[in-house]
Amino acid sequence: MRHAWLLLLGLAFGACPVDTAPSFDGDALEVKREQPPPPDTACTDACALSGQLCQPFDGPACLGACDAGVPDGGSATQVKDCLTDAGFSCSAARACLRPPASPPFSAGPYGKAVRDLAGPFTLSLPEGDWDFAAEWTGEDSYLFLGYAQATSGLFAGSLRPLLDASPRHVHYVFGWLRDQPGFEAARQRWARELEALPEPDRTWWKARVHFPLPALDQTPGWVGELLRNRWANPPRYLGNELTSFAIDRAQRIREVGMLGHLTQGGVAPDLSMLRHEAEAFEAEAGTQARLARQSARVFTLATAQTVYDSIDVDVTWPSEAELAQYDTLEADLFLGCPEHRSTLCGAWDYLSHLRRCEVAGPVDGGVSADGGTGWLPDGGLAWRCDEELARWITPYWREGRWVTDISAQLATLRPGANHLRWTANGQWDPRRTDYVVSLSLRLSNSQRGLRPVAAVPLWTGGNLNAGYDAAHPPRTVDVPADAKKVELVTLLTGHGGVQPTNCAEFCNHQHLFTVNGALHRQSFPEAQQPSTCAGRVPAGVVPNQHGTWYYGRGGWCPGQDVAPWVVDVTGDVLKGQPNTLTYRAEFMGAPVTGDLGNVVLSSWLVVWR
Repeated sequence: MRHAWLLLLGLAFGACPVDTAPSFDGDALEVKREQPPPPDTACTDACALSGQLCQPFDGPACLGACDAGVPDGGSATQVKDCLTDAGFSCSAARACLRPPASPPFSAGPYGKAVRDLAGPFTLSLPEGDWDFAAEWTGEDSYLFLGYAQATSGLFAGSLRPLLDASPRHVHYVFGWLRDQPGFEAARQRWARELEALPEPDRTWWKARVHFPLPALDQTPGWVGELLRNRWANPPRYLGNELTSFAIDRAQRIREVGMLGHLTQGGVAPDLSMLRHEAEAFEAEAGTQARLARQSARVFTLATAQTVYDSIDVDVTWPSEAELAQYDTLEADLFLGCPEHRSTLCGAWDYLSHLRRCEVAGPVDGGVSADGGTGWLPDGGLAWRCDEELARWITPYWREGRWVTDISAQLATLRPGANHLRWTANGQWDPRRTDYVVSLSLRLSNSQRGLRPVAAVPLWTGGNLNAGYDAAHPPRTVDVPADAKKVELVTLLTGHGGVQPTNCAEFCNHQHLFTVNGALHRQSFPEAQQPSTCAGRVPAGVVPNQHGTWYYGRGGWCPGQDVAPWVVDVTGDVLKGQPNTLTYRAEFMGAPVTGDLGNVVLSSWLVVWR
């Protein structure tokens, strides 16, 4: 067949007339120089033939490449030669119109475990074969969903809501695992929806929504092997890995989470939520690219460390002179599952903190070696860890990574040895399980022109009730005369679900800070909104967690870092003088009178220069 393809191309190109040099006078020569060059008919004929043999195939883009060359600067001859070399492989023909993949398709080694490299495979589609390696761009993710009894509800509705809300750089592969007739009915309905899309969406999505002909677990090669291996070793909890998986933009195997909303009767399926996986992969790729460009000094606190609820670590900060070179501090936390499998992950959304520690006083039963420093009975130091640097909320049954700007804490770093503690509530229901933690702190210079030099602690939280305001009296803070910028910074989240308000997790409690009488209000109108956290996947929320992850909360989302709330109060302060700061809480515009749960708060007045 390949020889037939070459013969067709040869006949097409051989039929092109040979240009002869016309005669012209000098004036005609000047006119000729102003005319555009004639099109490369050999190249355009190759485009036409590829368009006839391959669907989808972007004919206009091919003709444009003949005129201007492919995006990496190739010539029309190279486009024609590439199409000739592609033979009957439509995947290879489509690759002729793209610049080289970046990163290129990996040569392996390949595996079948989550986070292993995905191997090459070919899908047999109604319109022809689709070759994963040839179609690889380095800019797309790939989401696979198989039809079975557990997923039939996802195939019952329309495809359009998914495509309308989806990022563009993703391929969706919908196949069958059980009940081929049921899948075929859905495939025909969705194929009609694809044909009904307006242009350019129709061309775009027809090239990116695939319906393989064989059962997914019987697909020759890597895909079939992966799924057969999973069905042979079913998980105890969560069946998603039997019917779905993903390949991210780094060619790594990933899991797909819960595609629906929790109800009293179980999970109400919602296919459109599949898009959140692609959103997360795009956000991850963006973060990774930014970090790769960044020149940072990285302090590693933990690397794939398996722990139940805490890590204690000593870190040595550089000298005062070196610290003065940095204006940015970021906390980089990867909270993994054992074997990277959601079924082995913790089930609950718990608070997690990174804190700086000081040596505590004498400990009962211990031996004080120096007349005052606290020692534990086993000879270890006792630490008091109450200076918060960063905060996160753990995901429901999934792993995630967050890089958080905590630059205000630069002012609290002390050169030399420091003791830090990372904590998260231990996961115990429905069974005890561990976290797999990788954590680092990154010092860099973002060319801000200023850096924080002082961070004065203000208030912490407590029970949000009628006595809350009295427990948070005014503070007086001296601001240096040479301060260039002053910020109010808080880490503030509400927890507990006290009826009937469901505060402080699911209600809009307000927090009123004043600086010399100037009011700054932190509030949470998104609390209890049905899709606030689902809308924040591009900002780092772990998608499709196995719980009510999508609801807005009082200052947080499950499976996300708690970004500091930062307000520029430079215009409110009196430099070189004492400044009065106040803080109180409200609910529904009035002082708190009942029991509204708990507020976890750290706050500072931060001076930059």
